[in-house]
Amino acid sequence: MPKNFARYEQFLRIFAILDILVAARQPLDDQTLIGMLKERLGLSKLSTRTLHRDCEFLVACGYPIAHKPLAGDRRFAWSFDRDATGRKLLPEGVTILEMVAFRVGRDMLRTFEGTILWTGIEALRNKIERDLPAELLAQVEDAGNVFCVRCAEPARYAAQPRLISALSTAISDCREIEVETRSEDKTTTARRRIRPISLIIRLPRVQLLGWHVADGTEQRPLLVDVESISKVKPLDVTFKPRPIDPDSLPDGADG
Repeated sequence: MPKNFARYEQFLRIFAILDILVAARQPLDDQTLIGMLKERLGLSKLSTRTLHRDCEFLVACGYPIAHKPLAGDRRFAWSFDRDATGRKLLPEGVTILEMVAFRVGRDMLRTFEGTILWTGIEALRNKIERDLPAELLAQVEDAGNVFCVRCAEPARYAAQPRLISALSTAISDCREIEVETRSEDKTTTARRRIRPISLIIRLPRVQLLGWHVADGTEQRPLLVDVESISKVKPLDVTFKPRPIDPDSLPDGADG
């Protein structure tokens, strides 16, 4: 098991610096380069000292990275000299940290087993893992023991495998739908015409966010627990999406 995941984060950071500088059309000063790294890797902070240490490591490895003053400016900037070497940069590799993070995310989404989302997750996992060395996969399995994820209700939506697909298609196509929902005790049903906007994931719940339509006009925003939906009927009516802020609505489903 790796002793320090921070070493793998350092690898990602250094490789990202190299990739950014190779692609840059002009020298990048410290703050610009730091900003690009924070956005690309999701870093909350990155010091100038750490940036300089990473760049100096790349220089020590033989990469032609220069830190020179900008013309007419007191600031210094980093650049990659493409003419200084015939070195062919290797494609960025997959690290243990990336694989462990992916697997944690996958395990957290097990509630979608049996739906199109799980199909996509598993297809991506296979694409990532099929070309990885067996030794690396073994280390990933070992390192994965650091994080033990227990999904509250795995395969919660597997009983209706096409439901997520039908709802996501209607949202993408901006198409009105008629949904039939069951009450909590499953003794009564109700039908509503909805202009769907998005699927809101508040695990383990998934809710349909949209506008309730009556008499051909939008009446009010609503949240419907996807688990309560028994039928979805796409209608031959499209609409122009009108955004809703999901945080402005209560967590509970619309009654």
